[in-house]
Amino acid sequence: MNKSLVVGWVTLLLSFFIQSSAFAREIISIDNDNVIVCPAKPQQKGQPKFNEVGCETRNLFRVDPQQTEIWLKGNLTISQAYLQRKQPSALFVFAKMSSEVFLNGERLGNNGTPSYLKEQEFPGDMDASFYIPPRLIKQGLNEVIIHASSHQGLLSLSTPIHFIGISEYSPTSEFFKQDLLISLSLLGAMLLGCTYLVTLAFRAEKKSIILLMLSMLMLASAQLLVEISRVMFNYSYPMHDIRLIAIVVLSLAFGFSFLLFSIKKFARSYQKLWLAIVIPSTLVLSIMLPGFDGKSAIAILVPALFSAILSGYSCWKERTRESLSYLIAYILFSLTIIFTFLDFHSMLFYYIVTGMMAFLVIRVANEFIQERSLRKAEAQQVLKLQLRLDQLVQQESPTKLQLNSAGKVEFIPVDEIAYCKAAGDYVEIMLTNSRQSLFSGTLKSIEKMLPSTFLKVHRSYIVNLDQVVSIASPQKGAASSGVMVISSGDEIPVSRRILPHVRRVIKGNVTPV
Repeated sequence: MNKSLVVGWVTLLLSFFIQSSAFAREIISIDNDNVIVCPAKPQQKGQPKFNEVGCETRNLFRVDPQQTEIWLKGNLTISQAYLQRKQPSALFVFAKMSSEVFLNGERLGNNGTPSYLKEQEFPGDMDASFYIPPRLIKQGLNEVIIHASSHQGLLSLSTPIHFIGISEYSPTSEFFKQDLLISLSLLGAMLLGCTYLVTLAFRAEKKSIILLMLSMLMLASAQLLVEISRVMFNYSYPMHDIRLIAIVVLSLAFGFSFLLFSIKKFARSYQKLWLAIVIPSTLVLSIMLPGFDGKSAIAILVPALFSAILSGYSCWKERTRESLSYLIAYILFSLTIIFTFLDFHSMLFYYIVTGMMAFLVIRVANEFIQERSLRKAEAQQVLKLQLRLDQLVQQESPTKLQLNSAGKVEFIPVDEIAYCKAAGDYVEIMLTNSRQSLFSGTLKSIEKMLPSTFLKVHRSYIVNLDQVVSIASPQKGAASSGVMVISSGDEIPVSRRILPHVRRVIKGNVTPV
């Protein structure tokens, strides 16, 4: 199971390298550094001249239509190679706003209804595409004018406009299809880990660690689903604020689960104190940082840094390979977030988180396997010890078995009994000196009278383990039972069903063949 988990996870994580080569589309953005922006005037009809008082040149990502109405103008440079593709084109506008779009003086359409007043604005979609008639596109500079407003949002974003440009005509979901397939691969990896952790939780004794990891994977999966919701279906731009809030909340929940996992794993004391320090600190920093990219990143970074400190202290104190592996993983996780801080709120987040969770799941799975092997070995040692103690007790104070038969009473020392065999209403007692006695009763009743050094190996046989010389499994494919050989040379059948248990009990005392 552990090996198949690793293979499946690695396959899903690497699949995006194959998928990425399948998408090749030319995308031409407007000149982002030279966008002219003019504020709209109340009751204004028609486009401004873009050289009026109040108009200014800005970078596209600094253009803000939130709580206002604006006009913006930019240029697209179309190459001869693009025109030779002879494929239908569309102007794509990915922004938190309602818009009306013009290309080279001709109206292409509108996405919602921009207006100077909030009550008169109808919210458009977050991502919109406008079909461009081929006659409108020309080689060289092409003029794009957009009338926009954004009154309906819950939040004020630092970058409300994400992209304006030309590409092949298609639904906006096709524009992000490559990211969608990669996201689904990562989601599959996370769900594979969730499935494994669920099965592991039923068998593990320490369920809290596994349940915390399961919650981390489920939160990361939920966040990924929220992230790709923009690709899976088109929504109106006010929903974008709700989506961003959900992403930050899920990032915080993931970070706190990660922190609690590390505290339970490495902190032997002051666990509540560490939670009381780190959780408020993370919340304050998330609120203070501008932009949702930084909020999502800091929600993971603070718990990750504290986890690295905890694992580092554990590594210094215990000096084990396990604690060292956690320390290295936590340091790499934290450094990756730091060096990619500005781009963390993207698919990069899910690559990093999926990689970290892959390490944790495989690490905990290995620990579970090692713990089970150790407990199994300990159980076998306990069985051996108990058997040896029973043998010593029997040697020091041998008991006798009282037989009532034909009006006489016979006492047989139990250490002289080789085995007992059921024979109808009687039990045949085979002694070590090759003599035989009869017991009037059932095999079950005599089993209760014998010490624990006697083991029922078949529905008709009870054997003195001190007399066992060897035990053999049935031949491959055979339906017969195993065979146990005792010191007298007699062969005793061993039930196939209990053969593994018999082996465990007598291991170390006989020679398997």
